[in-house]
Amino acid sequence: MKKKILIGLLVVFVIIQFFRIDKTNPKVDATKDFINVNQTPDNIAGILKTSCYDCHSYESKYPWYTNIAPVSWFVKHHINEGREHLNFSEWGNYSAKDQAHASEECAEEVEEGEMPLTSYTLIHGDAKLSKEDKALLESYFESMQKPKNSTTEQVTNSTKNNFTIEGLKLNNGEKWKANPETTEGIDKMIQLTSSFTSEPTIEDYQNLGLSLEEQKKYILNQCTMDGIAHDNLHKYLMPLIRRINGIKEVESTDKGIKILNYIKKHLAAYKDYFE
Repeated sequence: MKKKILIGLLVVFVIIQFFRIDKTNPKVDATKDFINVNQTPDNIAGILKTSCYDCHSYESKYPWYTNIAPVSWFVKHHINEGREHLNFSEWGNYSAKDQAHASEECAEEVEEGEMPLTSYTLIHGDAKLSKEDKALLESYFESMQKPKNSTTEQVTNSTKNNFTIEGLKLNNGEKWKANPETTEGIDKMIQLTSSFTSEPTIEDYQNLGLSLEEQKKYILNQCTMDGIAHDNLHKYLMPLIRRINGIKEVESTDKGIKILNYIKKHLAAYKDYFE
């Protein structure tokens, strides 16, 4: 019996090798690239190229193991997802406001240790950020968070709260219709963050994270949305979920208040996109 199972698995493994991923990178327009647009210092550019560009640009590299399925599928999924969330090769096409928001996201994810992914650094040891690398990236991205108005480009607010979420769009100018349970969960999160203690401890922040986690699970379990509306809800929820995970494991009150402020802004933006 075991022999038949092993033979069956081997046959499946051989068959899936015929389903190859597309390793073709889109052509890079150097004038739109983040490093060129911002004239990024060489030391920062080097860190970005080593730790970020593989999944967040059109300069992805495909090592030998990307010839083997299903590992190749996993890698390609991460590259597609990374480019969708942030693409340094397309930086010049972002509005000034979107650039500022993306910079804020980058600074926070580096600070919280969310990026680069652990699954990536396990294989690419040189991509792991040192404390010095993190400090450099955080400082650099934080310096870029204020949108710059110019005579050729006027920054406009796309939401009432002056808060945008990467990739999230309205439904031809209208809000997406959310199921009642999703809105209920978001409203409870707003209540939790609004009534949060005035002099919080680290434990208070962690407990808040656990309470927000319960509402997140409720939203995911009760969601009945589908199609494009569901896709946009996913884009709304993912940055929020990352911050909830971060506040659950916060190690200082300074970091706690920073994450909490982001969560409050994010929650307030919900009704700009959904009803």
